[in-house]
Amino acid sequence: MGLEELRKSILEKAQRKASKIIEDAREKAKKIVEEAREEYYKRLSKEREQALRKLKEEENRKYISKVMELNLELVNLKNRILNEIVSELKRRLETLSEELRKESLRKLVKEALNTGIFGSGRVVIKVIPNDVKLIKDIIREEGLEDQVASVGKISSEFLGGVIVESEDGSIALDNTYATRLDKVMPKLIEKLNKEVFGLGKQ
Repeated sequence: MGLEELRKSILEKAQRKASKIIEDAREKAKKIVEEAREEYYKRLSKEREQALRKLKEEENRKYISKVMELNLELVNLKNRILNEIVSELKRRLETLSEELRKESLRKLVKEALNTGIFGSGRVVIKVIPNDVKLIKDIIREEGLEDQVASVGKISSEFLGGVIVESEDGSIALDNTYATRLDKVMPKLIEKLNKEVFGLGKQ
């Protein structure tokens, strides 16, 4: 083999080796770029998920906070309406005409006496100060003088009505407006929830 052929053979080997190195470098670079791209998209996806989760958590917090705020407003509104209704009912009870008040007292006294819990014993009838004259008229008109031992007074906070007690005070029946109003409150609240706020409807 001549010198020229030897040089040519060495050059060819060197070129093949260089081509192989370049090809390997390209493959490695391609692999590195691909891995970097995958890593980038993984991180991007992870960051996007974290950002989305944080956003959802923040929106949930805002939603829950708003729901609680609206519920509080609703409760306050219901209480305000209920208080207004109760105030109006009390005002009407306090301003009943004498005729209506007298008939109401008559009915409440009869209702209490007809329960039978006092037997044949005498009773004490208690009313607010403004109703003392009315109840004495009712006792006379209904012929209850023998059954009623005395008439007593209760606080005006009871709004009206009667408390009937056995003469010894061992039995008492509260038929006052305030107590009857307290008893009707749950039904009033239920009606308010259904008719005003639409709660509890099927």
